[in-house]
Amino acid sequence: MLRYVENVAIRDPGRGGSAPRPWKRFTGAIVLRPAADVLADVRPLLSRIIDALGTNAAARLLGVDRALVSRWRAGREPVSAEMGRRIVDLHDVLTRILRVFVREAAAMWLVGSEPLLGGARPIDVLASEGAAPVIRAIDGIAAGAYA
Repeated sequence: MLRYVENVAIRDPGRGGSAPRPWKRFTGAIVLRPAADVLADVRPLLSRIIDALGTNAAARLLGVDRALVSRWRAGREPVSAEMGRRIVDLHDVLTRILRVFVREAAAMWLVGSEPLLGGARPIDVLASEGAAPVIRAIDGIAAGAYA
């Protein structure tokens, strides 16, 4: 059996001794301020991905040409809805796995066989099924699950 805490470098969460409070149901109205419009722009997320991986690797993971990634980052071409979803998904997966594993272990995990994904590579599951199953696997690892 694979136990992550014995085989892979886990990032030290550095949290205090108390458990986080559970989310509470929100019953009021929500008003989004004009500043919320920037949340729809995926270019800052793309820039973070490129800074973390490089333009070539980001393009390969997103399934597009390197030049297109450069044009998106510079704002010379709009990002389609589908590509925006891919950017958000990739950013979410990278952000979450880097909160669990140190950088080198996270990189190995992304291209390794993951028991919580039926032995599939997380990066392949991300491409074929989206971020949800990969995020569930990451959350499972963070919670101490093993397969």
